[in-house]
Amino acid sequence: MKILSYNYSRFRNAEQLSLANDVLIATKTYDWAGNNVLNLLTWVQDSKTELENQINKLGTVNETQTVKLADNAFNDSWRRLKYVVKAYELSPLADDRANVAIISELINSHGPNLHSESYAVQNAIAKIFLKDCTTEPELVAAIAALKLDVYISNIQIALDTLLAAIAHRKDKKVNEISAERTREIRNRLMDNLDKMFKYLEVMSAITPEGELDTMIKRINESIQKIETAIKMRSHKSPELEEVEQG
Repeated sequence: MKILSYNYSRFRNAEQLSLANDVLIATKTYDWAGNNVLNLLTWVQDSKTELENQINKLGTVNETQTVKLADNAFNDSWRRLKYVVKAYELSPLADDRANVAIISELINSHGPNLHSESYAVQNAIAKIFLKDCTTEPELVAAIAALKLDVYISNIQIALDTLLAAIAHRKDKKVNEISAERTREIRNRLMDNLDKMFKYLEVMSAITPEGELDTMIKRINESIQKIETAIKMRSHKSPELEEVEQG
């Protein structure tokens, strides 16, 4: 039985970790030591842990009061828009409900809890959201009809302030080194997963319709789940992909 083909460069960090975790769960009952291939399991476990630690390190921001206050202001501006939209969803007017459905769909597509994401992901997605609000005719019309311009403007102001605060604090060289380090670890994890997948495919061919086929089916389900999530992203951004993968 074969593992589904996929392009891991399209995976976000969280998706790559999700796949690795699903693989470890699916294969944990296999007798790796008895088959003298324990290293395959250990390599995947170790590289997964390494990527988790790296992502946690990247997400650990050396807080300054300016950045913290700016992020709080962004979070509040995002929540305000969410709550106003929810209120309009209860409007007795059909036109209001129709317009707010368009805006609600946009918020949900980018993540209603965007304010809970890491700075890098939050800010990258917010840029896409704001661009859509000013370039998509249907959205522009809906925002104008409900007089939500001020809420969108507040998000833009808060984001600009936050980005300026982060840029002032960051050391560009350190960030470049961190991004390269993350790519190295991502590649190592996928290399180790590929080695494990090749072994599982070879051994399942020798003993078809056994426990290895069951494991491969579960791995394929995980890959399909991630691929579906990728397809459902209605908005693509090279900037966001770079943030998520680097």
